[in-house]
Amino acid sequence: MGMDITILGQVPAQKNDKRMAINRRTGKPFPVSGKNVKEWQKSAALQLASSYKGKADGKVVVAYQFYVKDDRRRDIDNMIATVNDAIVKAGLIEDDSWRWLSIGGADAEIDRENPRVELFITEE
Repeated sequence: MGMDITILGQVPAQKNDKRMAINRRTGKPFPVSGKNVKEWQKSAALQLASSYKGKADGKVVVAYQFYVKDDRRRDIDNMIATVNDAIVKAGLIEDDSWRWLSIGGADAEIDRENPRVELFITEE
């Protein structure tokens, strides 16, 4: 089964938007995603869940086509990680390890008017 899904909005780079929090039990600091990333992932998970019904039976292959709002330098692997976490949050796959997810390719180009990511998901 294959599915094309579009997630609207500029994909934030999760690794570049971290803040430190304190573990209440141990008192040790740990990094957490910033508000911008959390809001985008919540919106993305809702868009994914409404487009893709149920959990995949096995491993999926995901190809990513990013449309970014400007020509600012962005690491494509950071954007992929943000999307993968949204895919897990939406309940499409168990987790984003190699056992459940394979990257089928990724590319990016500029669309100043409509930043988004188009996903092409197939089950193995």
